[in-house]
Amino acid sequence: MLEVLDLINGKWISNKCRGYDVVIINLYLEKDLCFGIPLRSRITHGAAYITNITNEKNQGLDYSKALLLQEAYISNDPFKIPNEEHKKILNHSEFIKGQFQKYVEKYIKAVNQSDNNVIKSEEYKNTTLKNYHKELGI
Repeated sequence: MLEVLDLINGKWISNKCRGYDVVIINLYLEKDLCFGIPLRSRITHGAAYITNITNEKNQGLDYSKALLLQEAYISNDPFKIPNEEHKKILNHSEFIKGQFQKYVEKYIKAVNQSDNNVIKSEEYKNTTLKNYHKELGI
């Protein structure tokens, strides 16, 4: 798990505006792409890997908020999460990668086919993937 930092004019901002704790997933679609899947709370849709449920709030990896990353924006400083949550993610890393790959591929197919049932569904209506059409080859 890494934390994404703010880089402005080629310099790291010591008191960053907002960092994200993310799991890095590399996918090969039409080219190699590196995504950061953020850990979030209050996930209310199915496009996620849930690691913890507390007070009826789902916490986990939110595929709909994935960020396309460039290495310059990634810090190797560890981000602390509860040990059980960390173990769950590590033990299911291949499963998570497969789930996310299917999520991205379904989005690409839906856009290519103009399938508004998928594009406007709860899992995709607010997805960050809409910012990466060029990189996704759509």
